[in-house]
Amino acid sequence: MATDHRISLGRDYNFFGKKLISSATFGSVVDGYYPDFLITFPVKSFSLYNEGTGVLEYSFNGFTVHGELNPATVSALLFDNRTCNKIWFRLKSGSNSIVRVDAWAKE
Repeated sequence: MATDHRISLGRDYNFFGKKLISSATFGSVVDGYYPDFLITFPVKSFSLYNEGTGVLEYSFNGFTVHGELNPATVSALLFDNRTCNKIWFRLKSGSNSIVRVDAWAKE
């Protein structure tokens, strides 16, 4: 008989999400204000991936452009030791794109 070693108790402090970004304004996917990704625990590290062909801009406050994910130059970024739990995205140019966010808990 095999022993089940999976962890089913407690909270999972890992985050994974994907979302289609098709608007040129931050927060338009939900209500015009709400972030595209809300990570409900303090993160230690996170990564952003652009899985499409459009150029995406991202913001950590919903107003200021803090960077860009351009698949022609940089389609993935890793933020290590950066606390962040709200991320907004908007399409800068090109076709709609799917963005992926992976995050890990603080120690």
